Amino acid sequence: MTSKTVVVTGFGLFRDYKVNASWEVARILSETGISDELNINLVTINIPVSYKDVDDIVPALWAQHKPALMVHLGVSHLAKTLTVELIANGHGYCSMDIYGNCPDDKCLINNVIETGLKIECTDELDICTSQDAGRFLCEYIYFKSLCINKNQTIFIHVPQLNQDNTAQKLAEKLKYIIKKLLDQVAE
Repeated sequence: MTSKTVVVTGFGLFRDYKVNASWEVARILSETGISDELNINLVTINIPVSYKDVDDIVPALWAQHKPALMVHLGVSHLAKTLTVELIANGHGYCSMDIYGNCPDDKCLINNVIETGLKIECTDELDICTSQDAGRFLCEYIYFKSLCINKNQTIFIHVPQLNQDNTAQKLAEKLKYIIKKLLDQVAE
């Protein structure tokens, strides 16, 4: 049985963040034993907080890896736990990236895309869902991937790292979510 490829992206540093929790969780995900346990080929990549980089990197990841599942992670100061985003908007991005750029709204589409994947909120693992990914690079990367394949794409906001939310604990929760999502992905 050939293993499925799961691509997990995290973001680099931006604004006042000295550590981007999304990349820290993605970076150590392999240490959870996810590849062997779920029989997957895990690919992790750190993406700069840049609209142009997202425009270039996301389609290339899909083309190169043909993933069964694309999982984008981003940090949110509002998140208290792993927060699975359900929709992404194709317009209204006016926050500048690390290079001081915004996407040209005239090139974007006034559209909302919902992921085809379902995840249950659970107190057991302290996971919740949201319909507001923030109209910054998190929602932008999500929208770009949803445009490619909405049935194999998810975005998850991770909280800032602290004593209760260590990268290790969050990576274990993420492994559980990925397992549940892979069950939904067609062969």
